[in-house]
Formats: sequence, structure tokens, C-alpha cells
Amino acid sequence: MTPPPPAAPSAPRSRVPGPPARSGLLLRLLLLLWAAAASAQGHPRSGPRIFAVWKGHAGQDQVDFGQTELHTVLFHEPGSSSVWVGGRGKVYLFDFPEDQNASMRTMNISATKGSCLDKRDCENYITLLERRGEGLLACGTNARHPSCWNLVNGTVVPLGEMRGYAPFSPEENSLVLFEGDEVYSTIRKQEYNGKIPRFRRIKGETELYTSDTVMQNPQFIKATIVHQDQAYDDKIYYFFREDNPDKNPEAPLNVSRVAQLCRGDQGGESSLSVSKWNTFLKAMLVCSDAATNKNFNRLQDVFLLPDPSGQWRDTRVYGVFSNPWNYSAVCVYSLGDIDKVFRTSSLKGYYSSLPNPRPGKCLSYQKPIPTETFQVADRHPEVSQRVEPMGPLKTPLFHSKHHYQKVVVHRMQASHGDTFHVLYLTTDKGTIHKVVEPRERERGLVFNVVEIQPFRRAAAIQTMSLDADRRKLYVSSQWEVSQVPLDLCEVYGGGCHGCLMSRDPYCGWDQDRCVSIYRAPWPVLQSINPAEPHKECPNPKPDKAPLQKVSLAPNSRYYLSCPMESRHATYSWRHKENVEQSCEPGHQSPNCILFIEKDRKHSQ
Repeated sequence: MTPPPPAAPSAPRSRVPGPPARSGLLLRLLLLLWAAAASAQGHPRSGPRIFAVWKGHAGQDQVDFGQTELHTVLFHEPGSSSVWVGGRGKVYLFDFPEDQNASMRTMNISATKGSCLDKRDCENYITLLERRGEGLLACGTNARHPSCWNLVNGTVVPLGEMRGYAPFSPEENSLVLFEGDEVYSTIRKQEYNGKIPRFRRIKGETELYTSDTVMQNPQFIKATIVHQDQAYDDKIYYFFREDNPDKNPEAPLNVSRVAQLCRGDQGGESSLSVSKWNTFLKAMLVCSDAATNKNFNRLQDVFLLPDPSGQWRDTRVYGVFSNPWNYSAVCVYSLGDIDKVFRTSSLKGYYSSLPNPRPGKCLSYQKPIPTETFQVADRHPEVSQRVEPMGPLKTPLFHSKHHYQKVVVHRMQASHGDTFHVLYLTTDKGTIHKVVEPRERERGLVFNVVEIQPFRRAAAIQTMSLDADRRKLYVSSQWEVSQVPLDLCEVYGGGCHGCLMSRDPYCGWDQDRCVSIYRAPWPVLQSINPAEPHKECPNPKPDKAPLQKVSLAPNSRYYLSCPMESRHATYSWRHKENVEQSCEPGHQSPNCILFIEKDRKHSQ
């Protein structure tokens, strides 16, 4: 791609210094370091093709809190235009009606008790919002006396202290999972004892907790309940990372895990097991590329994408991982593979015959787990086999130099009928990457369509929620909430060619503009052809921009600047038949610069 060169103003007349001298050894070392860094970044097109600032429609898509919120939790029900956000002493209710101005209401829920040495401890940080019946359950730290309230028709009804529903501090890692009348939690019930994190059933037929020895300083990421073929076989899976038991200096500090529990677990027969989960097992989640010797062992986020057929085994589990250099990878697993590992693997460090029933097996009719089975599983909670990514190569879907933190995935159907999985990943810079997964992984690479700045005021993304029904993302920062459409087609310039070159499955060309396939009154022109999608346009060649003639004064230095709209394209400056300057894919600069020195013979 060789765009026409627009002229730029002259550079300062001060001399441009050349590179300082380097010894051969140092130069070779720098080249090796550069090569290693470049290799770690992955394919140059795994970065976003273009950058776009989502300014929204005036008054419709972005709303300020009116105060700084350092800790937020977001609740949204698919298909609804309402978004609830919990903050410091408040619950905000935002409404984003289609094609109308957004609105905001607040409900004050200040701390009700407590004497505090630190002023921050006197606050009530809302950490949980969940629909329960006709009301919305809101729970918060309440000056280190965790409590809950019921929000009904704009009124706030106190429910009193409820341990396990909210942490003592908003910085504490916590998960709360609801299933019918059952509640599961990782939150400690006492502030000054019981500091070993546990996964508990705090409401249900039998209250249970995990043994203190089965996890080492866990950081919980995600929990879900999977309804299997038989009701007694229903499982709780939760994903976490923990300290690596391997203390070798070369071993990673953290390992990523998935744990299983039987939902029907009723505890054991002995006094040591009667109040504990008896079906706990854990397995290592592997996200590494053997071909390049890259390992990503720090789990950041998990998103589960159910199969449209309803087969639970085909549910896809998307995991975002990072390494010590904050490079990221996305690995995809199936629930069927995870289930098989727990059902068939031996136990790590256990070399005798497994007891019957084997550890981790769910029993029908709510039978208690035999003591021998519990003891073996409690002493050897990790299975030997590791959970590997889907696909014949068992490798990451992709890896990137960007530090990803959260992920959601939307299954959508393009205008020609093909189904795509589109990933939305938040970065540590407060932006969102839209990444299209290839239909057949072994035949193509992911395509990073666009990097979106979702806020008017750049900030870290605290929460993100996907509404697949309305095709919206809802994200919050410490200052505002933003509604971002998935079909963000107006950001692609360049006419038909720019529209189709975006390879955005939500967008197509309609006569004179790039439009959403959901809003067009008739079928639009669309091509996700990875080779040359723009050839579908009526004019197979893009219009050329008019040439500009630039006259340079003798003995002067100038530079020419070419804006680089696509980070996937190669831009080059040519003089006659020679390439004077080339900017390769993966570049981060917004312009491709050509310096023209005063002593060059062809500087006119």
C-alpha cells in the first residue's frame, strides 16, 4: 500500500543527530533483545488495525457520575436499557433508551454504623448488585460491617448485616454466585480470623467450605454452575490463580486453575469432612505455545460462551492470560474437555489404586462421600492431567504485546450467513479491542479490527458487560458509564474500500456509506475475505488522492508526513524506483515520516 504523499511543514533547522557509535558486541546484544521482544509480540496484525474514539451521540451514550468512583460494580439484564452501577455510598441507575437521551438516577446508601481509624473505612462501597425476585439486592462494605439492602421501585429497604455477601474492604478479591435459592461465596465471614480464602456455600441445603490446604493464596476469577445430563451430576466450576507450589527460581510465581465441585455435595461422613466440600478437585489450565516457547500462566478473566445447540459440553471457555512482561494470550477451552480431565485423570502425587467411588465423582440421591474417598482427595486435590486449549495444536488463539484484562465474546451472524465469534478485550490503557476469531482456527489468524476509546475522558475500564440482545457493550470508569454499540461502522473511512478492508462482520457497504448490517433496509455489500475483501467493491481500485508538488529550497532539511490509518498496512515513500522509507505493519506512530537531508542530490 503506497498512499500519495501529503506535504508537511519544514522541520526545525537544527541538525538532526545521527545514532551514536556502538561496539559490535553491544549492537549484537541490542539486536538480540529487539528480536526477542518482537517475537513475544506475536503476529504484527494481532494488534488493532485502526484506532477510533467513540464520541457517542450527544447526550445518548455517555453519562458522568458527578463524582469520582474508585470502585464500581455493574449490573445489567440482557435486553434492558437500564444499567445499575454500585459506587461509594450510592447506587446509580442509568437508562439508555434507543435514539434518546440517557438519564441517571441515584439512590443513597450510606454507611450505617462503625467507628473508623481510616476515613476510607467509614464508607459504604457497594460491591454486589443482583436481581432477587422483584427487587435488586445491593450489598456493600458498610464501614467494615458488610450489609445488604433491597431496592424496590426506587426505595431502599435495609436487610441488615449479611456476612459472605460483601467483603470488609472493596480491595478484597471476592466472588458471589447465585443459583435459585442457593448462594456461593469466596468472602470470609470474620474480619480478623479465618483469613485463608475458601469457596463456600453460604445458603442452601447444607453449608460447606473448602479445606484450608487445597488452595494456596487463591485469587478468584469466575464461577459458574453447569447443568449436566443428570441433575445429580450438576457441577460448580470456578476459575482462579494461586501461588505455584513449585518453588524453583525458574518456575512462574502463579499457576492458573479450574476447580470442580458437585452441586449436590452434602458433605462427608466423619467429623472432619461433614462441613467440607468432599468433591473438590483442581486442574491446571495450560496456555502456552510450544513452537515459540511462550508461556502465559497468569489468568486475568474468563468468559463462557454456550453452544447454540444447548449442549453443555460444547460451551467454549475463553481465558485471558498474561506473563511477567504483561504480554497477553487468549486460550479457548471446552467444558467437555474440562469435564473429561476431572473424570478420567489420576491424582497428582497419588500412586495407589483410587478408592471407589473415585474422588470428584457426584453421587445420586444425595449420598455422603465415603471417608476414604474424601481423605485421598483432600491430600491430593490436583489431577495429573492438565486442561489444554481446543484445536489440533493445543495453542493459544493468539498472543499479543497488549496487556488484556477483561473479555466478553459475541456470537453473531454476518449478512452472508456465516457465524463469527467476536471478542471484546479491555486493555490496561482503558481501550477496547474488537477481535474476530477465524471460522476455522487452523486455517487463519485472528483479525484485530479496531481499538476503541470508549470514554470522553481517558481512564481505566473497571467493569464491562455485554448485551447480546441489544448488541451493546456497557463499560464504566471512575468517572463515567458508556454505552458502545457493537456495530460501530461510522469509524471506517475510505469509502467502500475502507469499509470492506475493515473486515468488520457487523458492517457493510450500502451505496454511499458504511452501515450496520442490522440497520440496513436491504442486503449490503460485505466480504470477510482475508485476502482482498475490497475487491468486492464496484470499483476494484481505490480512488487516488491528487498528487501534491512540493518545492524544496536548496540546502534545507524537510520532512514529509503520510498519515497511517491502518496499522496492518505497509506504507512506503518512493523516489523514482527506489523505496526511500518503509513503515511496516505493527507500527504505532500515526505518521510515516521521510526526512530529506540537505545534501541529497534529489532533494528537489
